[in-house]
Amino acid sequence: MTTIYLMRHGESTVNIAHRLTCRRPEGDLTRLGREQAARAASWLQGRGITHLRASPFHRAQQTAAIVAQALGLPVVTDEGLAEMHCGSLEGRDDEAAWQEWFAVYERWKAHDLEAAFAGGESFGEAVTRFQQTLAGVPVGSTALLVTHGGITRTVVPYIAELSDELLRRGDLANTGVAVLEYADDCYRCSSWNVIDHLNDLNPAEYN
Repeated sequence: MTTIYLMRHGESTVNIAHRLTCRRPEGDLTRLGREQAARAASWLQGRGITHLRASPFHRAQQTAAIVAQALGLPVVTDEGLAEMHCGSLEGRDDEAAWQEWFAVYERWKAHDLEAAFAGGESFGEAVTRFQQTLAGVPVGSTALLVTHGGITRTVVPYIAELSDELLRRGDLANTGVAVLEYADDCYRCSSWNVIDHLNDLNPAEYN
């Protein structure tokens, strides 16, 4: 069986600014984000991870670098793990832009393959590139893929067996983990938004 840990990056300056940054790579981790990544790294130790891939965005690369140091693994950059490409909404932080983004996001969550951001990608295109990345994980291995909340929340429920009980946990928190198991040509999501490593973390201490 192949086991894949899908982890969202730590908190970044983009999250704090509440700005749509779905294609440009910039957006460093905050102090809290670095602590989240460090705690996630400790939690991931001893889980047999042999491959580590990450989105090219700075927030994902910086998260992966912290984990890689703890696991003693190199980071392979993978474009397939990038966030949803929001096209003409890129860089905006106004209410109208977010309303437009959420309208498309809801259609992606409903698995509308034709739903697309103007100048960006459709849900079908996102599914294809994400599946290509998953297919690149060596069979029988255990891998960590550092990615983003939007793409994971929309694509994983489409391509994997995921119980309603798990999905009711909502979106992925920063460094939240989803666990995929691949066997018999099928993906099954056994855990969603695991944040045990953050249980005693007080975000106020890192402001």
